[in-house]
Amino acid sequence: MSRHSQATGFDIRRSAAQRLQTVLTGAPFVPFSVREIADPRDRALANKLVTVSLRRHGQLSQILNSVLEKGMPKRAGLFEAALRIGIAQLLFLPDMGEHSAIHLAVEVIKKDRRAGRFAKLANAALRNVQRGFAVEDLNPKDLVPAWVFARWEKHFGEEAALGMIEALLAPVPLDLTGKPTEDQTVLFEKMGAVKNLGQSHRLEDRDVSVEDLPGYAEGRWWVQDLAATLPVHLAKPKSGQKVLDICAAPGGKTAQLAVTGAEVTAVDLDGKRLERVKENLDRLGLKAKLIEADATNLSTEQLYDLVVLDAPCSATGTYRRHPEVLWHRREKDIKQRAQLQAEMLKNAAKLVGVGGQLVFCTCSLEPEEGEGQIKAFLHKHGDFEVVPVLKEELENWAEPILEGGFLRALPSMATPQKGSGMDGFFAARLQRTK
Repeated sequence: MSRHSQATGFDIRRSAAQRLQTVLTGAPFVPFSVREIADPRDRALANKLVTVSLRRHGQLSQILNSVLEKGMPKRAGLFEAALRIGIAQLLFLPDMGEHSAIHLAVEVIKKDRRAGRFAKLANAALRNVQRGFAVEDLNPKDLVPAWVFARWEKHFGEEAALGMIEALLAPVPLDLTGKPTEDQTVLFEKMGAVKNLGQSHRLEDRDVSVEDLPGYAEGRWWVQDLAATLPVHLAKPKSGQKVLDICAAPGGKTAQLAVTGAEVTAVDLDGKRLERVKENLDRLGLKAKLIEADATNLSTEQLYDLVVLDAPCSATGTYRRHPEVLWHRREKDIKQRAQLQAEMLKNAAKLVGVGGQLVFCTCSLEPEEGEGQIKAFLHKHGDFEVVPVLKEELENWAEPILEGGFLRALPSMATPQKGSGMDGFFAARLQRTK
């Protein structure tokens, strides 16, 4: 290994440990950008080291409990993060070399002001892992918190629960939504993307950044997970309709609504996130009225033909891209979020005109934030009724349709074209009858 590559390897692992450390203290994982790490190979490696460490977080915790007899040292800087990355490389990225996994992890710890005194402990722990652990001996159920797996098994069955664990370790494809007004077939074929449903296409593998893909600069498509496209797909907005998109950021649903020619008003509490919505719309050549407001007390001068509420939630359905959500959440958090959603849903209902529709959705796997939320709402609002989802609306894809006409996508489900998984999502379509 050359001196340059050694320095690069150290810098990459130190950056990865620093990023992982922020996640361990409660922050969401934000992948490294080109501004942070310019070289695409180095950037990909740093992101991979953090991502694998997060996906394997539960198993790594079990291993650390075994090799650290006195537990994790307190106030030890990058010790835990660097050690997790070293073990992740040792066990789950063996092609990168066992020696570099141990040496570079110890070097990161040694050169960290607060962690340096624990360098020998880290070296001993890594050597013990090298000698005493094999991937096949690890329990897959340790990949998620016990309370999470228990809920999955209770609500969706053991087979689906185990399938969702498998989805945690699977590569996450890139889903792109194209403008329906253009012939996108040639463009997506050029990329190697396969049709999902409607205007959603899937790119299983890519070796360039999103910005470098064909059609990005021209605004011919936007990034949006298949599951996230389903609520608007069911809403069927029409040109000229007055549509309200509540909790609009980052803007995928806003774009879906605006591209139909509907008169879209997009609302979000976070002004910075609204700026991102505007940037996306500008690139796509689409228009919407943007309002910074609180959805719990939003008031407008008019009623709408269609209201879409993508309510803030536990976001447990996004764990394929953000494994940390499963470890940052607590079971008691779900009830608190459900109460906020109920307030938003109650207020959103006031903004729907007679004969208009209200689409409620969350990127959550929790029934309290889905079916339970809608059933409670209908019990109190006799002027709304469910418009059941039909398999014909999903190109005969029946698997995500629940009894009662709701829609629930699970990460363990195959896509309509038998592709690999999607985010967890819930959606219900309601109509105001009087």
